[in-house]
Amino acid sequence: MQAPDLPPPVPVTLDPKTTALLVLDISDTTAKQQPTLESVPAVKRLIDKARAAGAKVVFALGRAAEQKIYPELEPRPDDPVVRSSADKFFNTDLDRHVQGMTHAIVVGTAANGAVLYTAFAANARGLTVVVAEDGISSRDPFATYLARYQVLGQPGFPNQQNVPLQPKAVTLSRSDLISFGSSGGSAPSSGGSAPRPPA
Repeated sequence: MQAPDLPPPVPVTLDPKTTALLVLDISDTTAKQQPTLESVPAVKRLIDKARAAGAKVVFALGRAAEQKIYPELEPRPDDPVVRSSADKFFNTDLDRHVQGMTHAIVVGTAANGAVLYTAFAANARGLTVVVAEDGISSRDPFATYLARYQVLGQPGFPNQQNVPLQPKAVTLSRSDLISFGSSGGSAPSSGGSAPRPPA
């Protein structure tokens, strides 16, 4: 079986008043590993954009108390931090932190763990989700590809054509294609399909 091509990331514009940026499991441990370390500049870019626009930034870690957020992404004193397993809504107060939000940007690691399950959980709560491709990672590049495939094709909330800001579904974008301003999505980029995963 040949892995299918994925649609390219698309530009989106989000309202900072109703958007939360969720930064998942980029800790002092995980960020020392490739390719998570490679994703840090994109994540930092999105954090800076969100803060400049006044959007909410929420951090999440695993359950281990010794885990700390990677210093380059250090949260501000008023940034919420939740701790859970893959689904960051499970047994946390993340619901409270996204109350009143209509959109969430999800970045972090692992793409096939926290990113995948938290994006699904956000959709189930009625949120429209944007996943920044350059801000997610897994130890295995195929797992990252598979997570991108799954978030677009999830049962009940499909967006297989990657229509920008399809309601209550996931849009694949990129840190340089995400902006804040008046709400609404932009037209898809004219580039070709994303490459297939490595064999």
